[in-house]
Amino acid sequence: MTTPLDDSVQYLKHVGPSRAEDFARLDIHTVRDLIWTFPRDLSDRSNLFRIVDLPEDRPATVVATALMVSERPAGRRRGRAGMSITTAEFADDSGGILEVVWFNQPWLKDKLPNRRVLIHGKVKHERGRWQMDHPLYEILPDDAPLHTLNFGRIVPIYPSTGSLNQGVWRRAMAHALDTRLEFLEDPLDPALVEEKGFMELREAIRAMHFPENPEQAKEARRRLVWDECFFLQLAVLAARRHALLDLPGRQFTIGPELDNRIRRLFPFKLTPAQDKAVRDIVRDMKSPLPMQRLLQGDVGSGKTAVAAYALLAAVANKAQACIMAPTSLLARQHHETFGRFLSNSANARVRIGVLVGGMPAAERRAVLERLANGTLDIVAATHSAIGDNVVFHDLGLVVIDEQHKFGVRQRFELSRKGVRPDLLVMTATPIPRSLALSVYGDLDLSVIDTLPPGRKPVKTLWVSQERPAEAWELMRRELSRGRQGFIVCPLVEESEDSDLNSAEQVFRELQAGELHGLRLELLHGRMKRPDQQAVMDRFRDGAVDAIVSTIVIEVGVDVPNATVMLVEHAERFGLAQLHQLRGRVGRGVDQGYFVMLSDAKGGEAGERMSALMASSDGFAIAEADLRIRGPGDFTGTRQHGLSGLRVADLVRDIDSMADARQTAAAVLEADAELVHREHLPLRRELVRLYGKQWDRVAGS
Repeated sequence: MTTPLDDSVQYLKHVGPSRAEDFARLDIHTVRDLIWTFPRDLSDRSNLFRIVDLPEDRPATVVATALMVSERPAGRRRGRAGMSITTAEFADDSGGILEVVWFNQPWLKDKLPNRRVLIHGKVKHERGRWQMDHPLYEILPDDAPLHTLNFGRIVPIYPSTGSLNQGVWRRAMAHALDTRLEFLEDPLDPALVEEKGFMELREAIRAMHFPENPEQAKEARRRLVWDECFFLQLAVLAARRHALLDLPGRQFTIGPELDNRIRRLFPFKLTPAQDKAVRDIVRDMKSPLPMQRLLQGDVGSGKTAVAAYALLAAVANKAQACIMAPTSLLARQHHETFGRFLSNSANARVRIGVLVGGMPAAERRAVLERLANGTLDIVAATHSAIGDNVVFHDLGLVVIDEQHKFGVRQRFELSRKGVRPDLLVMTATPIPRSLALSVYGDLDLSVIDTLPPGRKPVKTLWVSQERPAEAWELMRRELSRGRQGFIVCPLVEESEDSDLNSAEQVFRELQAGELHGLRLELLHGRMKRPDQQAVMDRFRDGAVDAIVSTIVIEVGVDVPNATVMLVEHAERFGLAQLHQLRGRVGRGVDQGYFVMLSDAKGGEAGERMSALMASSDGFAIAEADLRIRGPGDFTGTRQHGLSGLRVADLVRDIDSMADARQTAAAVLEADAELVHREHLPLRRELVRLYGKQWDRVAGS
């Protein structure tokens, strides 16, 4: 059922087709999308100051009349050619004078004189008078009120792009709220809203955009945070309840003979931590209820071998299995790794394939046909496995690698390719237990908390970008010993807008300089996939000494002979990224080295690198990452499908999450399928947030 909230934003006053295209770039297509896009900040412009009372070195708003206005060229100094400066003097009834300067707005010379103007900017006091440089302003019509969308109130600040300046945002939002908000359904039972002491939903939405005071903004946020946590918990608890329903599911047979047969394929003995994870998985697979398990293990801990055990156990039971990875490189590496395991068995009849984007059409069709007719047992794939044209003959096990690169929707979409298949989710980004229970509350948890024997902790160094000789000396020493290395850069190519070293620039400089005479190759995400794969194959085969790369090698690259990695401009990478990158070296018996080149000294960048220097424990790194940059990027919720989390902070709002989880559990206990009349709005909201699969999850 559609409502005026589902109208395109282009039909709102002040928008139109062109601005609608700019909104679409922000994934805002409908009026509903718009009103659920909250300000990134609020600017308190509610207090109007007289000029003589202006606060020094703070932003302030004043209403005054323009007196003298002049305009002149900015001068001929570098960067100022063609620029102009407009200077105006303003006065009000306090007797004070405010001097204001604008750059490149010559039309103000004719528009400002003798007009009342609202002005907002940072105030400074110099040469005995008040001054503002390039402030925001609004010319007021005669007798107009001093409270507008932009001044005299708490003002929302939205993300600007293209034609979407703040004025456009606020006018479009105000029109949407005035004409469409009445059609918004509050999915919560009024009794629950009253019990929790919450604002009504429409009031909360309006107050998130245009609060009357800070307290109202706080109460609006409290309501919406709780709602987000509640629907997240309804989703994960409903999914878990559905997975554990006593419905016919696949019950795998895994006895001692099969266990021994699989273990003999590995050219190593599983560690005690791997063994424990395998026991958890075997217990789940032997159960008639579908496995729902999250496998956490730090970089290099051996998750792939555990996944391979599960995949081979499924195939031995005549089922198909799929492992989904976030990149083509990692999917292809899984394909090669499983092939190496199977090469150790003279009797192996397991048929494995790969399905990634950019494959030749004929090759892709052949893989799809074999999946559909059952002549392919295991496929290593990227997110392309989710596509509607991918049909499995009998999918019994889904493994999702690097879960933090995907989201809730992707994992359930892939699970729908079979009849209640077992699900194993893996991540090398350790998740604090409280966060795991919140975001992955539908999954049981296994942890591989030790590294394989013989592994030495990677030595981490922080070297100044201006004095990198120590770093290159270490790199050359390792390569001269027959070891291999990586040089990682944040950019592919040079840009006029950045002074960062690009991969292409560094590659050229190293060929002629510090690594002259060594075998170097370039690897980045803009290369064609076959070319990327060819570079990695040569690197694995030892035909390349070092790769100059972007973060395309962040996950999954496993070359035991690689012992050293140097990261240019390390301050530009996230803490989890740096930890992942560090995990690409020292995967053999030799000492590994991880070198961060950066001149960052403080702030978040400094905190990130200090945390990495202090610990190699992935869980300690995870806690630090969560503390430094918040949970949205950490869990992938902002970009990867955990819909609805627009306001909540999973650290700051953990108490709301716990309370919402308790309420969600009680609702599902009373009405597991959300079919009671008072719960139908909840069901509709789940479908809106998480897609139609939640109708299925709820049991219909």
